[in-house]
Amino acid sequence: MMTPEEILKRLYRFELLANAQKLDLIAADNPTVIDKDFLTEAISILNDLSINPTEYQKKQLVAICALIWTYRDLTWDGLKNYLILFLSRAGFAPSSIMVDDDYKDNKYSSSDSLINQFAITVEQATSEITVAEKRFLVSDFQKEIWDTIDENNVVGISAPTSAGKSFIILLKAIDLILKKEGLVIYIVPTLSLVSQVMMDFRKALDDFDIDYSIESTFNIATATSRSIYVLTQEKAIAAFSQSDSPFSEVRIVVIDEIQNVEKVAEADDQRSKVLYDLIVELRNSSNIEHVVISGPKIVKIDELGKALFGNDAKKNETDASPVLNLTYSISKINNKYYFNVYSDLLESVEKVQITNTEKIQGYGKVRYDDIFLGYVKSLMDSFKNDECSLIFSPTSSQCSKIALAVGEDENISNEDFLTGLSDFISTTVHPQFPLAETIKKGVAYHHGKLPFHARILIEDAIRQKKIGTIVSTTTLLQGVNLPVQNIIIRNPNLFVQKGEGKVKLSNYEIANLRGRAGRLLKDFVGRTFILDEQSFQDSKTEQLDIFKNTSKELSVGYGGRYREHYEKITHDLQNNIGNTPSNQEYAYLTTYLRQIVLRYGQNAPQFLQKVGIRLSNEELQVIASSMYNLNVPREVCSRNRYWDPIDLDKLYSSRANYTLPTSASENLIANRLKTTLLRLKQDFPVYYTRYFGIENTFDKNGREKDHIMRMCILTDKWLKEKSLFELFSDPYYDTSAKVESTISDLQNKVSYGLPLLLKPIYDMAEPETMFTRFIELGAFLPVTRKFIELNIPRETAIYLNENFEFFNVDDKHSLMRQLRTIKPQLSYWHRVQLSSI
Repeated sequence: MMTPEEILKRLYRFELLANAQKLDLIAADNPTVIDKDFLTEAISILNDLSINPTEYQKKQLVAICALIWTYRDLTWDGLKNYLILFLSRAGFAPSSIMVDDDYKDNKYSSSDSLINQFAITVEQATSEITVAEKRFLVSDFQKEIWDTIDENNVVGISAPTSAGKSFIILLKAIDLILKKEGLVIYIVPTLSLVSQVMMDFRKALDDFDIDYSIESTFNIATATSRSIYVLTQEKAIAAFSQSDSPFSEVRIVVIDEIQNVEKVAEADDQRSKVLYDLIVELRNSSNIEHVVISGPKIVKIDELGKALFGNDAKKNETDASPVLNLTYSISKINNKYYFNVYSDLLESVEKVQITNTEKIQGYGKVRYDDIFLGYVKSLMDSFKNDECSLIFSPTSSQCSKIALAVGEDENISNEDFLTGLSDFISTTVHPQFPLAETIKKGVAYHHGKLPFHARILIEDAIRQKKIGTIVSTTTLLQGVNLPVQNIIIRNPNLFVQKGEGKVKLSNYEIANLRGRAGRLLKDFVGRTFILDEQSFQDSKTEQLDIFKNTSKELSVGYGGRYREHYEKITHDLQNNIGNTPSNQEYAYLTTYLRQIVLRYGQNAPQFLQKVGIRLSNEELQVIASSMYNLNVPREVCSRNRYWDPIDLDKLYSSRANYTLPTSASENLIANRLKTTLLRLKQDFPVYYTRYFGIENTFDKNGREKDHIMRMCILTDKWLKEKSLFELFSDPYYDTSAKVESTISDLQNKVSYGLPLLLKPIYDMAEPETMFTRFIELGAFLPVTRKFIELNIPRETAIYLNENFEFFNVDDKHSLMRQLRTIKPQLSYWHRVQLSSI
């Protein structure tokens, strides 16, 4: 009898040859269906593995099930009954649904064997949870998460990307608010994830007929206890500028992708600091019944949970995924090329020599030139039409070039759908916008410079399998669930040419990216193809080594960095020195100390101790004395937590020198903005660079290019609700590079950075105006702003306000009812963007 290792080695060899043939790397003279004798051996092994398996045995079982199902003889009708039993017995009941086309209403199709049918029924009964009389089939790991959340205040979940943790967390949130009214707060890192989670919650609320609102922005004036907040960390921490305790009656807080808190102590990682500070605020000010932190393969996540929230935490962790993830690579040894398959279940690499080397002529090329792009296209042409593939791009600018190169010119599937999507993007962004062109070729791309409405439409098209190929930067590393079967990576670089930087994906990030191939209940196997193995290798190793350091242990807090810079921090605190260009390595800590002392006074040391900083009474009095002498109002400091109070006091003393625009109907808005920005640039260069950073340049003739004025004019049009299509109708936008660059400026400089730079002076000089909010949203009319706050993309919000009449707009529930009423009248492309309504 064969061992599990021998079974797997044969199956991996079979899989390797099958894919080498599929990619036309070798001659098609190998079988594509496993033989019956081998199947009998495999079933016997699976039976043994499925009884009280270890974590490693679970991984072996999933791999064997996935591969014998993939390469089965389609006439083997009885195979599914065995796999359903083995998968259910081993704790992977949801995966068993994928082998039963007739699964319906939580029941498997009938089995010829009564004993098997009974065994399956027994296993299913232990793998179900019930929410409001609805039954759900879950894995053992998901059931453990469910029970652990019930029994504990703080729970940490560490698992592979495809383990189904997001689904069970969302379902538990629904269960909790069904049992008792209260808030759900769900923190995610990206706008794409905000949209996805809001859509998932909307579907769940509708399925359970629950009258709750879903919010992507906190507004204390309209806050109710029947709300689900899906927020980025920036939106969530902004709630604490409206109230010291904005969230009450919290049933559950979920912080997804918790690994993003890792770099909190690094001076230049603002987003990590915001996430960490948000967690501290939630811990100090909110009475939370349940906290869940979640991330892929986080070591000691229970200890992390305790460090963050102060209470003992319970962990749920697994290394076993219900989806088999395989990693392929192409390598060169002594002028011969090899196709390799790697797995942590194999003792050594399985490889086959590539005989059709014409398919890989671009191998080893440094540039993303026509030869290399032809190499990628040649491989992409080998994938089936019903498969979705993701090509990883090192930069956003490279995305469109790759997408155009691998697209099709004829025989395109879903042509009518894609033409409609392309036309919609052309008429809402720019006629020559590259995305509109690539979509016509059946390829899309995804990166941070895409307009929000375009991102939503692309993600929808991929989920519907209307688009078979997507080119993406790291934006899809952050938890967005898309039905991708194949991931193609050239190398780990996040740059194209030397000199642009030397940032590379870590093994942890690569593991996270590989985990995006194949999703629970969607796929049994996900494959990653590495096109240049040598670029991933350490110079001391002879083969690919990407299975080391794929887990991450996180330590958080400010204590270590505070002790490292203690003398410099003490000097700046004693001498009332704010943020200067020379102290940026540690100035965020002096700002943090002053803000905490200003907020908590004599109780500050106990709060600082929670983040690893110990402050003596003498040190406390030095800071307290300095804060006592400030003239700037305390509430202005608390509303601008990342400005140093010393600098805010300096700004406050000169506030009369600023002439600020306050209304969208004013004349000369751009001129006033420019004057304000130049003064801030002169007096507060650190903050100007941090939040805005636009500098004028000079052409070869010495003439100044006024980029600051250009941005101010752009801001004026943006806040006055000029659509992107109107903005880009200016003759200046004659290239796609200018369009994409401006979209990036609008998202990062105008709507995000500029309000943070201007907010302090507006809080001091014009506290009643909403002008910075107009800039942030790109809208000034109340209805448009309400729509954007409901997570409707700006372009669609403007369209709705221009084409329909709405009443009682201050009543959020009334506004949502009106939106649902007009929804059937909208185009498909607009309806998709209202999925969370």
